[in-house]
Amino acid sequence: MFGALLDKTTGWLDQRLITTIVLPSLVFWAGLGALLATHFGWAAATHRWAELDGARQLIVAAGAAVALISFSLLAQVLLPGLIRLYEGYWLVGTKPAAWLIDRQKKRWDGLDLTRPRDYTRRYQLYPPDKADLLPTRLGTTLKAAEAYPGDPRRYGMDAVFFWPRLYPLLPDALRQSLTAARSSLEQMLFTATLCGVFAVTTAVFAATLRLPRSVWIPVLIGTTLLALLCHQAALRVAVSYGELVRSAFDTHRRALLTAMGLEPPKTLEAERALWKALGQQLYRGGADSPDLIVFKTT
Repeated sequence: MFGALLDKTTGWLDQRLITTIVLPSLVFWAGLGALLATHFGWAAATHRWAELDGARQLIVAAGAAVALISFSLLAQVLLPGLIRLYEGYWLVGTKPAAWLIDRQKKRWDGLDLTRPRDYTRRYQLYPPDKADLLPTRLGTTLKAAEAYPGDPRRYGMDAVFFWPRLYPLLPDALRQSLTAARSSLEQMLFTATLCGVFAVTTAVFAATLRLPRSVWIPVLIGTTLLALLCHQAALRVAVSYGELVRSAFDTHRRALLTAMGLEPPKTLEAERALWKALGQQLYRGGADSPDLIVFKTT
């Protein structure tokens, strides 16, 4: 019955929301319900459900579906903040952040760029400037992609500012790949979070409800391991997502200039100067070198 109700919602719920948030949330709450049923007894829980007539069973199932969807929509709103939490922005400026960034710097310094494997790690996992390192591996990996087009040895282009303007110009295939990678990243991080919360809740239930050791110990170990595996998977997906972001700037940044009515420069040095001037003009309302912004004449 509950599955039928959930199926009916798929017509108006976004598919990305369903796979990224709704399904992990369903497993999470079902798991908590199973722990409670273990405490009170499965026979008693089944008997209590059987005592309800069809109308009351429908009301309970509908209420559960509404609660699940409400939880999922709330989680969707909080998801960007959760990702920033994993990136480590909330730690910046604290002593733990300084310690974690020092660890990142040691990894940076330990890379031998004459070795192809280390050079690839530096390229994929670390931003060009050591000052841009973040406390967490995920944050540093995503920062590496974000800082890529802004590297003065590449394009000197502010990725954060120009990304919303570039994204609509990307071909469907690239946008779908970016969306899929981003969804996988969000799904892994959200699932890791739910597993961590489930592990803590299991420990609390074990202490307060006196769950059998044969139940809570495997559940605690399993959810903890799954949380770690999901986090590791998120790190791998972040590398792929970052490479797609780099590719978008490499292959379509000049299409953005064309879409804005500008003539793409003929040299890389001139393009760097143009991106700097254009960013200043759009963001500050004035550029240091406005003469560089020349519109095409038809």
